[in-house]
Amino acid sequence: MRISRRAWLAASAGVTLVAVIAWLLWPRLHRASPHTASDGASSSSTASTGQSASTADATAQSTTLSHTTISPAASWIVDKAASRLTFKGLMDAAPFDGVFRSWAAKIAFDPKNLKGSKAVITVDTESALTGQPIKDQALPNAEWLNISRYPQAVLVTRAITEVSPGRYQAVADVKIRGFAHRTTVPFTVSITRDAGRMDATLTLDRRDFHIGEGPWQSPPPVAPAFQVTMRLVAKRAR
Repeated sequence: MRISRRAWLAASAGVTLVAVIAWLLWPRLHRASPHTASDGASSSSTASTGQSASTADATAQSTTLSHTTISPAASWIVDKAASRLTFKGLMDAAPFDGVFRSWAAKIAFDPKNLKGSKAVITVDTESALTGQPIKDQALPNAEWLNISRYPQAVLVTRAITEVSPGRYQAVADVKIRGFAHRTTVPFTVSITRDAGRMDATLTLDRRDFHIGEGPWQSPPPVAPAFQVTMRLVAKRAR
């Protein structure tokens, strides 16, 4: 197919016109491109602002937490000569008593700051004594307190609440023979100036700590439940 000279000239003129229009519009399009970059910068600025806000929120939360830090309650020095830790059990339906001769107590207590109050009682298991030779020979053995492997038993309070004036209740973790058990400890406190006294009795189940294994498990000549009584006399530390 042949293209006439007139048609060829018309087509060439059209192409030339498109090129001229593009050349005229290019500067305007080029000047418009910074707006795109500006939009990107604006987005970046927005993101940066968001990050700053997040950082500010995190800082505010951290500050709030630091303001809610619980202050420890006043410390007390226990008079061990005036204090006593004892235990009580049943064997063949007959009651028997014992005493712990070696122990340590760290006490922090304030009736107005129970959240900052805490007690840690550490008992040397080899110091358990009933005064009855058969029982005292058995207690250190592996079936009972196993003192060679577990020389200490520990009680640590986790939370203390007031039941009524002078009467309290502690949630505490007790660890004996490597076994931990959470229990509730009711106790009373009387404070006169800088002198205080605490009395507590808690009932534990020896099976929770695997005390009395082997032939002592079933039938159990020694009752599963036993009591530990604490009487602590102390002075406020200065």
